[in-house]
Amino acid sequence: MALYEGIALIQEKQAVVLDLGTDYTKFGFTGEAAPRCIIRSEFWCPSERRYKRVHDYKTAEELYDNFVHMLHLLYFRHVLVNPKERKVVVVESLLTPTLFRETLAKVLFTHYEVSGVMWADSPRLCALILGTPEALIVSIGAREAEVTAVVHASVVLHAIQAQPLGAHAIHQELSKLLDEDNKTELKLPEQIIEDIKVKTCFVGNRERAVQWATGNPLMPAKSVQYPLSGRAAITVSGRTRELAAEPLFARDNELASLPDIILQCIIQCPIDSRRALAQNIFVTGGTATIPGLKARLAHELRYLVTQPPYCDRLSIREFRFHKSGAHDNSAAWAGGALAGAADGGARALARDVYARTARLRDWPCLLDNTRRH
Repeated sequence: MALYEGIALIQEKQAVVLDLGTDYTKFGFTGEAAPRCIIRSEFWCPSERRYKRVHDYKTAEELYDNFVHMLHLLYFRHVLVNPKERKVVVVESLLTPTLFRETLAKVLFTHYEVSGVMWADSPRLCALILGTPEALIVSIGAREAEVTAVVHASVVLHAIQAQPLGAHAIHQELSKLLDEDNKTELKLPEQIIEDIKVKTCFVGNRERAVQWATGNPLMPAKSVQYPLSGRAAITVSGRTRELAAEPLFARDNELASLPDIILQCIIQCPIDSRRALAQNIFVTGGTATIPGLKARLAHELRYLVTQPPYCDRLSIREFRFHKSGAHDNSAAWAGGALAGAADGGARALARDVYARTARLRDWPCLLDNTRRH
């Protein structure tokens, strides 16, 4: 037997990295630059004879079955590995419901019998791939936009901001604008709405948004025709293409727009880290790839800091954005792959430990975040 073959036999196999999002799931191996697969978070349900989303559940038992089917799809169809032979790195949001993460742990440890699981929050994983001590992570997911400050590998928990400003908010606005363009109620499926958004929509600058609010701009964008199978093509006007993402920047009395929650997060952070956070903003998530979004966000931030209530509380006037080596929609997964490869499974929760305690450490629990003197 060759020497390198003997070394390979005693080395532990690569762990898998699981990022189970609301709309899309990323799955692959540690140490790799990109996921092996990015698929919709749904599976074929044999009992209901339809494709079912993982997040569609009413009871813990139904969620358990959803995880069993989804993980079987990932392990045995997309990466073709034995779950028992590899540890798992789970990428999760800090706001993940307790029932969701505990049920996932139960499925991994009891049904698939994995040897160990490491739980890692997505903000610190995103900051890991940036290589900066302070970072402001703006994650625009399917349902929510979350803004989290990471200072020296620690999350400023009391500064976390979240609003329902995700991709679904854009889809609702786009559906309404398409009905106005075609003067009928189209009732398009979610996949078609998403495809129209990806292929035709963009975010204009702040001056054009003001022009649209007061009247039509001087040079509106060009209208396009989107073909549909089995029916006539629908019209996507320049107004629809440009205004679909405006719900992210719409302000009200509660100051709950995307630029507002970014500034509110910075204000609630320690004063000596605010300038560094403003100069290390990282926007991630599938919605972050819309053309013009980051430029518009920078313009809005520079404008809002000169207006009340921020002009009296923040002296920051410069905002800078990071561009990482990973794709925007898989930055957290890339951080999980890097952390899992560097850690080597040392921080993973072993199956025998879970069998004795049957609980996970969680930051909202006083048993886990209270110091013992």
